[in-house]
Amino acid sequence: MNRKILCTKLEIKLILSIIFSFIIACTIFILLETIGESILDNHFSKNYFINNQKNTAISNFLKYVSDNKLKIDDKDKITEWVRKEKYVNLYIYKDNHLVYNSDINDATIYYGKTVENPLMPSGSLYEVKFGDTAAKMYMECFFQYKYYYIVSIFDGTIAFLSFILIMLIFIKRKTTYIGKLENELKILEGGNLNHEITISGKDELTSLAQGINEMRKSFIERLDSENKAYVANSELVTAMSHDLRTPLTALVGYLDIIEYKKYNTDESLRQYIHNSREKAYQIKYLSDKLFEYFTVFNTNADDLELETFDGNELLEQLVEEQIFILEDNGFNFKIVPCNTAFHIEVNLISIRRVFDNIFSNIIKYGDKRKPINIKYCIQDQLLTINIENKINNNLKAVSSTGIGLKTCKKIMEGHNGKIVAEKQNDIFSVEISLSIKS
Repeated sequence: MNRKILCTKLEIKLILSIIFSFIIACTIFILLETIGESILDNHFSKNYFINNQKNTAISNFLKYVSDNKLKIDDKDKITEWVRKEKYVNLYIYKDNHLVYNSDINDATIYYGKTVENPLMPSGSLYEVKFGDTAAKMYMECFFQYKYYYIVSIFDGTIAFLSFILIMLIFIKRKTTYIGKLENELKILEGGNLNHEITISGKDELTSLAQGINEMRKSFIERLDSENKAYVANSELVTAMSHDLRTPLTALVGYLDIIEYKKYNTDESLRQYIHNSREKAYQIKYLSDKLFEYFTVFNTNADDLELETFDGNELLEQLVEEQIFILEDNGFNFKIVPCNTAFHIEVNLISIRRVFDNIFSNIIKYGDKRKPINIKYCIQDQLLTINIENKINNNLKAVSSTGIGLKTCKKIMEGHNGKIVAEKQNDIFSVEISLSIKS
């Protein structure tokens, strides 16, 4: 199984912190060792500590021989004493023959051979009286080593504790951050989605915090969007129910008159039938608009199949389709086309639906005596389409749910564009903005 040794930034930081802690610990150990050895060297060179320890050890050995009445051949008991003392080497001579050497593991006694220690200074031999004979002994002492060992152990302990402390500081920082993230998640779980997640550092924990924060923001946006959609749909249903109830009530009334023959003449019958057909078509128009609205709002932007078109040709085609209808209804128009070549990526069916909605409203509410102004231009990689007409003030008051405009806005959002409709001084204007393809 192939696996990278360093997978994450957090692992790299952990390894670097171990290396850093080890270097600091080694530095502390070397520094303390140098200081400790210097102090011990200075101490041992200025006093008679070693000589005092050596004299004490010699006295203890002579007393040990005397108290136990040792003979010169009792090498096991002599070795036992040497091992107990730890920091001495003992040499025993008889007639200039080395008969005992504590440096030799099996304490072999050499007979028949003269062994003289050339390093042994004159007068460093001490008289020792065994139970069976007298002999000479020479003792080497290393009592100062005990203190060097103690200093080394102390220095090593301090260095190890320093290593652990530095590692704990690093780990504590991370665990504190993890604990903070845990507490902030509990705040989010409690419903306070406005609480910002703390983002610190540059590792996987930071990425995790950023991810949680982005998820929090997305969730807030989604809730806001759902609330707006809920309010809009509630308003729409309320308005549509009112708009549908009015013609439906009239239709039922007309049909009751026809069913129960409450009309007086055949002309009245034809009028009631005509009125019934008008109300039925009005109900059909409203239901079609409602169906169109829910179809658009239940379609995701990603589901739109976008195609690339020549911008001028597409707009010319869309406007010409509406011009025929406008002329049939007695409207005049002025067009200011765009002289810049460009391409645009749209869903043709959806964009045609936007134009149909806009111009159907113009036919319904526009003043035929004033021309409809249509202008489109390119600026900063953005196509802007302006449509403007005068409102007919002679029409009877007509209630509108605004469902067509809401549908257009949803379609434009799916194209990453926007549509803005304004009414000012009896002038109704619509501005459509779309990004052009580079």
